[in-house]
Amino acid sequence: MKLIGACIQTRNVLAFACMAALGNTAGFAQEAAGDGENSKKTTELQAITVTGSRISNPNIVSPTPVSVISAADIKATGAVNVGDVLTTLPQLATSFTMGNSTQYIGTAGLSLQDLRNLGPDRTLVLVNGRRFIGGSAGSTAVDVNMIPANWIERVEIITGGASAVYGADAVTGVVNFILKKDYTGAQLNVQYGTSEHGGFNKGLVSLTGGMNFAQNRGNIAFSVEHSEQSSLEFGDRFGNKSYSTIQTPGGPTDSVLYPNAGSYSITEGGTFSLGRATDIHQRYVFNPDGSVRQQRFGGLYDTSGRCTDCDRLDVNQVQLLQPQFGRTTVSAVGGFDITPEQHLYFEGTYNHANVKAYRQPAFGSGGSAYVITRDNAFISPSLAALMDANGLDSINVSRFDTDAGRRGEDTTRDTFRTVIGANGTITGDWQYDASLNYGETRETRYNLNNRINDRFYASIDAVRDANGSIVCRSSLDPNSINPNTGDVLNPIALGGGCVPTSIFGAGAINPQAAQWFNTTTTTKSKLTQFVGGGSIVNNNLFQMPGDAGSASIAAGVEFRRETSRQNTDPLDVQGLTFLNAIPSSGGAYDVKEGYIETALPLLAGRPFAQNLTFDAAVRFSDYSTVGHTKAWRWGLDWSISDSVRLRGTMSSAVRAPNIGELYSGQTQNFFSITDPCSAPQLRNGPNPAVRAANCQALGIPAGWVSSNSATINGVSGSNPDLKPEVGRTWTAGIVLTPSFIDRLGFSADYWNIRLNNAISAPSGQATAEQCVDAPGGIGNVYCGNALRDPATNELTYISSTNQNISSLSTSGIDFGAYYTHGIGPGSMRWRLDATRVISYAQRPFQDNPDIVYQNNGVLGYPKWKAVLSANYSVHDWVFNWNMRYFTSMLRVDNESYRSNPTQTTPIRAGAGFFNDVRASYDFKGGWQLYGGITNVFDRNPPVNLFGTGFGSALYDSIGRAYYAGFNYKF
Repeated sequence: MKLIGACIQTRNVLAFACMAALGNTAGFAQEAAGDGENSKKTTELQAITVTGSRISNPNIVSPTPVSVISAADIKATGAVNVGDVLTTLPQLATSFTMGNSTQYIGTAGLSLQDLRNLGPDRTLVLVNGRRFIGGSAGSTAVDVNMIPANWIERVEIITGGASAVYGADAVTGVVNFILKKDYTGAQLNVQYGTSEHGGFNKGLVSLTGGMNFAQNRGNIAFSVEHSEQSSLEFGDRFGNKSYSTIQTPGGPTDSVLYPNAGSYSITEGGTFSLGRATDIHQRYVFNPDGSVRQQRFGGLYDTSGRCTDCDRLDVNQVQLLQPQFGRTTVSAVGGFDITPEQHLYFEGTYNHANVKAYRQPAFGSGGSAYVITRDNAFISPSLAALMDANGLDSINVSRFDTDAGRRGEDTTRDTFRTVIGANGTITGDWQYDASLNYGETRETRYNLNNRINDRFYASIDAVRDANGSIVCRSSLDPNSINPNTGDVLNPIALGGGCVPTSIFGAGAINPQAAQWFNTTTTTKSKLTQFVGGGSIVNNNLFQMPGDAGSASIAAGVEFRRETSRQNTDPLDVQGLTFLNAIPSSGGAYDVKEGYIETALPLLAGRPFAQNLTFDAAVRFSDYSTVGHTKAWRWGLDWSISDSVRLRGTMSSAVRAPNIGELYSGQTQNFFSITDPCSAPQLRNGPNPAVRAANCQALGIPAGWVSSNSATINGVSGSNPDLKPEVGRTWTAGIVLTPSFIDRLGFSADYWNIRLNNAISAPSGQATAEQCVDAPGGIGNVYCGNALRDPATNELTYISSTNQNISSLSTSGIDFGAYYTHGIGPGSMRWRLDATRVISYAQRPFQDNPDIVYQNNGVLGYPKWKAVLSANYSVHDWVFNWNMRYFTSMLRVDNESYRSNPTQTTPIRAGAGFFNDVRASYDFKGGWQLYGGITNVFDRNPPVNLFGTGFGSALYDSIGRAYYAGFNYKF
């Protein structure tokens, strides 16, 4: 179906004016036919239909801001996966890039779009205006890496509220991928690239072809595309570097981020203390031969367990910057005109992706440190003497078990989607579109080197038998109490096969023992999506008064059913492995929807009102889970003259909870928390006096310092009683295309989004902080979810489940500009896309609006984000330059910074400034050669930020890289 905003012009200058009127501040390379590389040869612009409305009247322009990224823009980046391109845009956050996708269990390799930093589940991703199957169990968020880069014609980004037009999940907007169709001919594309640091490689091969048949009444086209990248380890890119924040009492700042620093409370070879964990004079480590010595402290150290120039852990040595990733995508489209007014169409996609990512090994630390008894067979004489001298029957060893093998994930995802439909004319001006859409994603994840805990505990509890041989104690007495569990071992660790091992010193673990206690567990998931619907549209419903034009209407109905099932390995379900105890889960829901949209031209051809159009839409939904919902939108588009246009929208959006939020179950989790009641943290709260008083009310004495450096056990998960989220969005903008400057356009759009009843599960850190930062005292839900040991005052348990308890609000201004002009024999095209975020506020407990966190300017939330590009075409050459920029950000939240601006150094992450270049040359006979450099100036990310977290993913962690390739049309 054609949508609103079709622009058909025959000269490039008019094409630019048309695109400016639509407000598409990105993607002006569309003036070229085909792949957009040869814009200097093109004299005509093909018809372009831009998303924003279901109405297709070319005389009516949607008031919703829309940005367009063309195929040429994507190719100019050198990316082999489209997700790498979109996250650089100002409107989209870096929540899931290839580099940081490994931060959660089961998400490696996913690229999920996140408009306005409000979360991927609130951004609706469409393909050709229709829904696409989700990429991860429990969610409808689409993995855009499944979409072939060379099969894309353009990407349209609607940044205003779009739920009324397109349905749930479009709280923040829509990302719509328009794929090629009616394609004739064939094209081969091959590309290969490598990085300057670490040998990180990327490659792409694609073949596209299509043909007409039946006297051009039909067309069929296909695409086969394969891309892959190698993994990139931290050490290969940055070498042997580690960083840690060390407290500096009495200094100009509370703490400083030092290089070559780390945690002394856990090491690869093992460490233990004979007294308090923070008393460095009582700390010992193991030599590689298993002997024991005092831990070395040659530099700075603090009571939180960090030091410089000391025996410490370097976690970065097992840090993965980029996973190994490969995908193969096969796509096909077809269409056939039954009659000149009736058309059948088909879309088919199959994607196979494989991603392998390794992360940290298993470890024991803090409350989970390994208990070694005095009769252990591997105890060295030096350790035996030390224990005897101190009257110890056992010691607690904290150890990072790199020698047992790094844990990892080997994941395959197979996605299938097909669409069949028909569109055409019913009668007169009434047109229809009806389709059936089915998608399916199957995921198999192998959890590599997943330790079976009781087998490990059996292996390290080694003693000598009657013959003096070293054996597992459980092999002699299956009913013995293991010192690490305090109970008899699980039967999985009994019955023979146990291989004893030492843990004293780096490299001490016996490989045969590791083979016995490590295993590979398997998690399988399946998602399905069925959508059936139809719509009608009439662009000449009736004439509006005063020759303003024809009223238009669009209406439709849709039925959608989503299912998701995840089957977790029984060992993981029972909590027998080092992996979190994750239960199997699943669920389904269906929704019936109906919508209507109208566009009414109010004025035309009047002074100061060349065109004035009112647009409105409403959508009614009936969910099997949450019942009835309603979303609406209205907007006004006012063309004052050929040069000035104003636009604005107001909308209400609704997002129903997804399957994972409702039915994923509650699972074991481990939270890394800096205790807010620890004395150095008291003044870092939004109100230090309130924090101190609440900590005292919890029974924590003044001056108490937390000594816990381990993660804290807890639970997180779903809630079947969730309600829908409700959002309000409004936009107001201006578009300028001054007639006195040819091919110049500018747009500015203010946007404001507020989301109530937001589904959230506060992080462990937020739960602990909210308990003691609440002005009303400790009688709040957060204190009930953050439990402490009454004797030690340490946090022992955190509960974090989904609830409709929070609200989010954000606002800002999008700026766009383009300018095309001649330089010598060629043509220069400039484009700017920028966003200024004015506010980003989180209220974790919406019933207590006094508790508000302003994230704007914090790591991951830059105040300014911009992309500037230039394209110069001359003869058979095309030169591209792209620059992306974002402002510096705080490493701590704004509230904490205001209460203590000297708490750490450096407290800011520097601004990002990255440049890419590309050049191509067209030969006769259909050949094109091209090459490019990304991160031309080889800019490194700020200290201790490596692209593996939510905020750090803004920065390029790969460094300067090169690529080259060719296109051949035949």
